Amino acid sequence: MTRKVIPLIYRITAAAFATLAVFACTTQTQVKSRLDSSGLTVVALDDAIVLARPVRRLTFAARDYAYIGPVEINRMGQRDHYLWLGLASTIDRAFADAPPADAESLAIFVDGQPMILKLTDWSANLDRSPYETVVPVYATLSARASLHQIQRIAIATSIEFHIISKSGPAVRYRMWQGAWSSWSTFGRKE
Repeated sequence: MTRKVIPLIYRITAAAFATLAVFACTTQTQVKSRLDSSGLTVVALDDAIVLARPVRRLTFAARDYAYIGPVEINRMGQRDHYLWLGLASTIDRAFADAPPADAESLAIFVDGQPMILKLTDWSANLDRSPYETVVPVYATLSARASLHQIQRIAIATSIEFHIISKSGPAVRYRMWQGAWSSWSTFGRKE
């Protein structure tokens, strides 16, 4: 009887590892490139990272979200890099404090070292956003970043993400979905 149980356990374990390996391969973030109707080549990842912060003044489950992802815009060989930022919320912004609404800059602490990036309205004049979001965004912003800065974020062991507004204190967002390491595929030469 034990002869049949042991091989069955090994088969179940092997099947579980095979399933995990296939899942890991299929969920790896891919770089996508598309030609915009304006003639610009837009390079982004499949999915933006989703960050969140609780806003419990109205309800326990209320959250603000920040979607963030790297973007390259190629204008006939001139490549500019940005961090695209979409701000969203599960609550009506008219009824709660909204420090991100007048967001001025990002403070990203990469392994304890601050990286301060100025935010501006996303004005790339593209026919569609480089990232799709589950929750509709109420503001779309960008921060100019170098490819080196994007790669530093991708290999960091710790990241703290803050949005600094013009009229209030910095607001910290925490990881909700995704991984900074997924950015390691961005900017690789194929």
